[in-house]
Amino acid sequence: MPYSDHITDLESNYYLNWLEEKTGYRLEPVIIRQKDAPAYLDRLFSSDVDTDMVFFGEGFTITVNDVDRYASEGHLVKRENGDFYYPNYGNRAASDCGQVFWINEEWLRRLELKLPETVGELRDVLAAFKNLDPNGNGIHDEIPLIGSADIFYLNPVEFLLNSFIYNDPLHNRKYIDENGRETSAVGQEAFREGLAFCSDMVREGLLDEKSFSTSKSAMSELVNSPADLVGAFTTRSISDVLYQGNPEIMASYIHIPPLSGPEGERNALYTEPVPEVGAVILKKSRHPEEAAILLDTMLTTEASLIARYGEQGVDWDYSEGLDVSIYGTKSTIVTKTYIWDTPQNKHLNGIGAMMVPDDDLKGVTWNGLNSDAEYIDARAGMSYESFFPKESATEEYDPSLAELMNHTITDFVTGKRDIADDREWNDFQKAVEEMRENE
Repeated sequence: MPYSDHITDLESNYYLNWLEEKTGYRLEPVIIRQKDAPAYLDRLFSSDVDTDMVFFGEGFTITVNDVDRYASEGHLVKRENGDFYYPNYGNRAASDCGQVFWINEEWLRRLELKLPETVGELRDVLAAFKNLDPNGNGIHDEIPLIGSADIFYLNPVEFLLNSFIYNDPLHNRKYIDENGRETSAVGQEAFREGLAFCSDMVREGLLDEKSFSTSKSAMSELVNSPADLVGAFTTRSISDVLYQGNPEIMASYIHIPPLSGPEGERNALYTEPVPEVGAVILKKSRHPEEAAILLDTMLTTEASLIARYGEQGVDWDYSEGLDVSIYGTKSTIVTKTYIWDTPQNKHLNGIGAMMVPDDDLKGVTWNGLNSDAEYIDARAGMSYESFFPKESATEEYDPSLAELMNHTITDFVTGKRDIADDREWNDFQKAVEEMRENE
């Protein structure tokens, strides 16, 4: 299983001890201190290391396509239902919102600025963040807008493009046009205009150029710094970047709804949540039956609620159903102590197999804390719903095509390629279309 800053001691971990008691097995977790799961598995399968199963989570992930490849090579054990992996569904409520923009409300207040509603207003706000010393230390150290290259929802460019045209990186930037056809956004002039806007933001120092090379962890360090350095960022969940143990910083950032572009475009990325790969059993396991029983136990509701919320009666309990949850549904769960993405010893913080019922994920009652990440996420998600597309494209995500697009988009935004050069723009479109035709 991967290393996690959020688990304080595996020996006394409440969930692992509960699983041992429930199954009668002794568990011996071995920590993986790297994030490239496929590279790790390739080495593992070619070694004689005694391993029964591998858990995924905390950035150590593989896709279902990876699973299919390893299964075809004979490395994995098939489940009774025909799958070669055990799912992980429950790290977060099934939010349809793929990316949210967060802005430093304290900086807005100090500079007497209003929340931006358009990309032009955002540009003015970020310029004020850059030039007017909103953290009040007399040093020119503010970062108006920061991101990370690790994943799409940490990249502010993905968010800003949605103010020009619907931008869906999960479906190879396809969208449904007014005629009901799947159309490539990168073939539209509006997409180019969005890139030009983002390029201007980088050139003016409003969108930090480090955003295209820095890691998620490095980005988090900047945002959580007590020096109060960052004006805005994007993510999926507020807890993906902000530390739960710092409620003051958590309360400093608020979400803003999707911004209106020059032509009135105002889109939010819609994502359809699907289970991630939680665990696999290795073909060379000496205990495949026991491994299957353990993982099936982890997928039960009883185990999954511990894996998500901690110890019943201490960290959470069932609701009487009289309240409305933070998602506007009937309450099913009351959290007494919010221990997600915080240093704790009650669960594995989403590592491994789990299957939390959707009613319980969306049935969490607000605990009265404005710094509760799940409450913050729920409010943000609901404010984005009216900007989702009526219908999403169905084209399957293509990693090679995504890499081509992401690399070239970054080059245009950072000035390595000239977005105003028709030849370079046409070469980009041609390369995208050729790759699609060759798939």
